Amino acid sequence: MAAILLVSFSKMEDTKVSSNFDKDVEPLPFSFDEIRTTGKSENNNLHKYYISVSNATYNKSAKSMQMVTRFFIDDMEDVLNSRIENPIVLGDKSTIEEVYPLLKSYIAKKLEVQINGVNSIPSFIGAEYESDQIVLYIELPSPKMPKVITMRFNAFIELFEEQKNLVHMKINGVRRSLLMDKNKLTDTVKF
Repeated sequence: MAAILLVSFSKMEDTKVSSNFDKDVEPLPFSFDEIRTTGKSENNNLHKYYISVSNATYNKSAKSMQMVTRFFIDDMEDVLNSRIENPIVLGDKSTIEEVYPLLKSYIAKKLEVQINGVNSIPSFIGAEYESDQIVLYIELPSPKMPKVITMRFNAFIELFEEQKNLVHMKINGVRRSLLMDKNKLTDTVKF
């Protein structure tokens, strides 16, 4: 699986997402599709795993953390439809920009970030479909190199009680990960 990361969000000419890859972003050590498979728990009951996986790196020239978040399309559709009157259907590449306001609003409510003790307001840049996933591009302003990042990322927890949100971060070659769920809504990493 190829990891996707924008080279620079701030230099985009329009709202369409660039297909440039950052050569420093490595693929995750597992297949995202494997996470959602059904397995047996200790008591032999079937159990689904719910997890979002995000990658974020600091872009010095853009002075921001650039975050790429992946969700399954059907899960995103369910969570958005639970918040609106007229149901939507996700997955059509030609109409994805029509759902940007819904995606932007959802991320604004579910993602809170402090970088070096200062609130960083997430900026939704765009999205694209990739197989059965929706990939969201988010920018987190940070005028100075991040040393401490605190994140509250509670996406999908209202829909799936066992949801986990995993964020891998890379700054100056150092990797750290945050893991949030219903029991731990906030996590902090230091670089």
